[in-house]
Amino acid sequence: MQNLPCAKLTKRILAIIISIMENKILDVTSDPVYQELLTNYPDTSAEAVETILQFNKVSSLINMRREAVLAEHGLTTGRFHLLMLLKRQEPLHALSPSDLAKKTGVTRGTMTQFIDAIEKDGFVKRVDDPKDRRGMLVELTPVGEQKLAVVLPIHIARMEHYTRVLNSEERKQMISIMMKMVGTFTPEADSDSETTIVTSV
Repeated sequence: MQNLPCAKLTKRILAIIISIMENKILDVTSDPVYQELLTNYPDTSAEAVETILQFNKVSSLINMRREAVLAEHGLTTGRFHLLMLLKRQEPLHALSPSDLAKKTGVTRGTMTQFIDAIEKDGFVKRVDDPKDRRGMLVELTPVGEQKLAVVLPIHIARMEHYTRVLNSEERKQMISIMMKMVGTFTPEADSDSETTIVTSV
């Protein structure tokens, strides 16, 4: 395999991503950037690369539109997810800060700052844990409940809107395919991969 300088490779990959985000249809038989990437990395499947890039495109478009809708109602994606986490907890609609941190994949310190911010908006409040005298829970307030009551119908309607071009069978096929792909994101699968994935928060 021919080695490309990191900067050059990054430039090539970015060009591919930008072309997809601009709704350009990539033709692997004629696109020079795509062909150069595949030529230098012959073990890479053109279909695999395009599948992920197209998946990323759809995901990015959905996320951008969701963030815009949430912003109109004074929420961010993170705040919305936290309120939904609390909403799902029956019957108290409350969780400890440590449980919230675990479920959202952030540190306790980060979660504390997050709780402080949304508590100021009145969406949640800190209350004593009835099962632990020294413990504390974060509880969804009526203000938070009302905010979800307004935003959730819009959120659900958007889901229907985004998949309106698919019939019932196609939606089922997409669900099956994505569930199959989720199976690749396991510690066992990661240990079998020769690729090191670096993420940042």
